[in-house]
Amino acid sequence: MIYHSGIFYPEDKEELLALVSPIGNEERHKAFILPHMRLEYIAALYRTAFASIPDGTMIVLLLPLHREVLEKDKGKKLFSSKTRKEETALGSVNILSLGFDDAGPYEEEEYSLELFYPFIAFHNPSSTLCPLFTRLENSEDVKMLAKYLFTLDDGNTIFITSSNMTDKLPEDAVSPERDKVVHMLENGEHLMDEWRKGHIRGCGIPLIESISRICGNGKWKLIGISEKETKAGHAALYID
Repeated sequence: MIYHSGIFYPEDKEELLALVSPIGNEERHKAFILPHMRLEYIAALYRTAFASIPDGTMIVLLLPLHREVLEKDKGKKLFSSKTRKEETALGSVNILSLGFDDAGPYEEEEYSLELFYPFIAFHNPSSTLCPLFTRLENSEDVKMLAKYLFTLDDGNTIFITSSNMTDKLPEDAVSPERDKVVHMLENGEHLMDEWRKGHIRGCGIPLIESISRICGNGKWKLIGISEKETKAGHAALYID
C-alpha cells in the first residue's frame, strides 16, 4: 500500500522523475545511511547513494520506529514488510519479507520506507527490497540485529539504514549536533554509550551501530548533507 505519496514526495510522475534522475553508475559500497524528510531536500543524496547500488542487488533496508510498538507487539524488536510487488508512478518495487512479525501497521505510520520506492523502481527494478522496521533499545539489541544481518550478507547484499543525525532541535542547535554525530561516524567511534546517555539523539543510532559491526567497525565516509535543514540534522554516509 502507498500511504505517503503527495505528502513527503510528489505523486506526479514527471515531478518525481525530476527528483530521482539522473543516477549514474559508480563504485559499489556495502552500506549506507540515508536521511528521511521531504524528498525534495535530500533527493541528491539518494541519487548519489543509488549510483553505487547495482541493479539486481538485494537491498536490506533498516527503518527505526519513532513511536512505541503497538500493545499487541510489546517486547518485539523486528517487523517485516509482507512479500509483494508495490506499484509506483515510476514502476514496480519487488518486496521480500524477512519473516518477522507484520510491519503493515508501521508502514502506515512511518513514511521513510516509501522514500526509497521511486529510486528502486527507476534505478533498481530487478533488485529485491527487504524492509525491516525496528525498535532497538540497548547494546544487546544491537548485537542481536548485527548477528542476524551477518546471515543476510551473501556478497550481493546492500545494507541501508534510514536515520537522521538528530532528533528535533531548536534551529541554532541543528548543525552543531548533526556535525558532532557525523564526526563520530567518520572517526569510527562507537555511538551507543553516547546515545543511551542522551548526548546524541539520532533516531537510527542502534541500526547504524549494527551495520558498523558487520562492516568491521570501520569509518563511515560522508556523502553530503541535505539542501535544507528543518528542525533536525540530515546527512548521508557510506561504509565498505
